Amino acid sequence: MAKMGRPPAENPKMYKVTVRMSEPDYNKLMKYNESTDQTITETMLEGFTLLMKKKAKKA
Repeated sequence: MAKMGRPPAENPKMYKVTVRMSEPDYNKLMKYNESTDQTITETMLEGFTLLMKKKAKKA
């Protein structure tokens, strides 16, 4: 019988990025995450996506 487990992800997250921030910025981030029910990763990726769209509009 084959092993059962979690199926492989379509787009695995292979890289880890760390960010240092001040306590006030961290508190703002956590407050935003609580209000939107997002994780830190989801928030950062959303911000990155918005920056990329903004840059694409300028080009």
